[in-house]
Amino acid sequence: MESNKDDGGPAFPAKDWQVKGNHHPGMSLRNYIAIQAMQGDWAAQSESVGERANNTSENYPLDRARLYYRMADAMIKVSKK
Repeated sequence: MESNKDDGGPAFPAKDWQVKGNHHPGMSLRNYIAIQAMQGDWAAQSESVGERANNTSENYPLDRARLYYRMADAMIKVSKK
């Protein structure tokens, strides 16, 4: 993952996170969107979907993770227009 990507800021911003000495705002919006995409993809799987349900190659999870982050990047980009 590229470190210069726009992460969209905190997924659940709180007004007082800096005041209380917590220097980390929590999960980024980019991670949150990617996780939601992953959950939707997994929930849509069934045993009849052989490619996803039965794929055991080492590259498959990496390819899916890249897809989820590409979707998150696109959503962040579109939301800023």
